[in-house]
Amino acid sequence: MVHITTNRPVGAFVRLDRGSLYVCTVPLLNGKFHWSLIHITDGGVATRHHWAAVGPNPRGREAYIHQTLPRGPLTASATQILGYFKVTAYQTGNGVVRDPDGFREVCKSVFPQSYPTADENREHDMSCRTWVTSVLQGLGIERGEALKVEQAVTSRSQACETRYLRSYLNSEPYQIAIDEI
Repeated sequence: MVHITTNRPVGAFVRLDRGSLYVCTVPLLNGKFHWSLIHITDGGVATRHHWAAVGPNPRGREAYIHQTLPRGPLTASATQILGYFKVTAYQTGNGVVRDPDGFREVCKSVFPQSYPTADENREHDMSCRTWVTSVLQGLGIERGEALKVEQAVTSRSQACETRYLRSYLNSEPYQIAIDEI
C-alpha cells in the first residue's frame, strides 16, 4: 500500500498506474461514501466517472457525469479523498472494455435514466455505489468479482474514514490509501 500525506484538502498530485481503473471514495456526512471511477488510459489521461447530482440540489436529479482531470488524480477535490482502490480485475480480465469510448458507453448505459430525486433513485437501488458495481459488470468483470470489489472498497473506506477523522481531530496529516483490490 502506498500512502500520500496531506493535512487538509489541498489537491496535491497523486500518481496512479497507466492503463488502470480505480474506485475513489470521499466521505459523506451520513457515514457513507461517494464513489467514483478514475480511468487512466495507457497514455496517462485520467477521467473521473460517477453517478452524481445534476445541478445545485444534492437531493435532486442524478446522472452519469464524466470529467477529464487535466492535472490528474489529486489528494482532494471539494473534500478529502479517502483512497484510490485499484481494480486488478480490470487489468487481468479477458474481454474487459478498456478503450475510453467503450468505457463511457458502458457508464452511460448502466442507469439510462434517473428518477426525479435522489431519494427515489435510492428506493430503486440506484446510488453511486451500485452504479460503480454495475459498471464493473458492464465492462466485463464477472458479477462475483464486482461484488468482491464493492465489499473490499466499502470496508477499506470505513477504515480510511476512521483514520481520516482521527487525523482531523488531532490536527495530523492524513495518509491517502492507494491500494489494489
